[in-house]
Amino acid sequence: MSIVVENVSFKSEGYKLLGRLYRPSAAGAHPAVSICHGYPGDTKNMDLAEELALNGIVCLIPHYRGAWGSEGTYSFLALDRSAKDAVEFLVSQPSVDPERVGLMGHSMGAIPLAKRLSADHRMRTGVFMSPAADIGEWSSKIVLDNIVPVFLNMGKGKLNGLDADVIRSEIPRLVEAFNPNKVIRNVKVPTLFIVGSNDTVTPPELCRTLYESANEPKRWLLIEGADHTFSEHRIPLIKSIVEWLEENL
Repeated sequence: MSIVVENVSFKSEGYKLLGRLYRPSAAGAHPAVSICHGYPGDTKNMDLAEELALNGIVCLIPHYRGAWGSEGTYSFLALDRSAKDAVEFLVSQPSVDPERVGLMGHSMGAIPLAKRLSADHRMRTGVFMSPAADIGEWSSKIVLDNIVPVFLNMGKGKLNGLDADVIRSEIPRLVEAFNPNKVIRNVKVPTLFIVGSNDTVTPPELCRTLYESANEPKRWLLIEGADHTFSEHRIPLIKSIVEWLEENL
């Protein structure tokens, strides 16, 4: 099967957001997924998107507001709205079957992923890759003092308008409204959790708490030796996701 890869854009709260769409070249409406990238978005899973398209599944990789060339300023609180409008763009595509749409997320992408799965009843399934789980401690002063400089350094040259004051003001509200460990209890669709045993960013034991909070049907997959981005374990990662989506979309 051949595929088509297109740079695309769509509107979100008046801002033009950028993305890339991978789709089968064959005519007709296909199942589809959108990917919520993590922070700041270095890992975009383009190899995964390509393989999904080769297997008949349309895949959108959108960039949040203020991220990677998208208009506006980056906001943790706007992640969900960006993900929402990305889904609206995806289901509007003539190559997409709107009755067979799912959502995936990597790392901090679990935050908008869990929220969208709980709020958008069109979603058929969700895939959590190395997910952020319980972010409840982020709003404490000690943790904030530690993560603010880390977030600022990671976002340099990639995220627009992010500063220490924005992070400090938004994180407590993010924790209150979007903590994945709480939000996921309202998700009613099949969910897949893929975690690396050598992940030091979102360790397996923390990811497991998110899995335990999720409703059935669900599946836990631990890839031995894999790190946070599955850098040396892309084949088992991609194979598992393709099989899951073929079964659940």
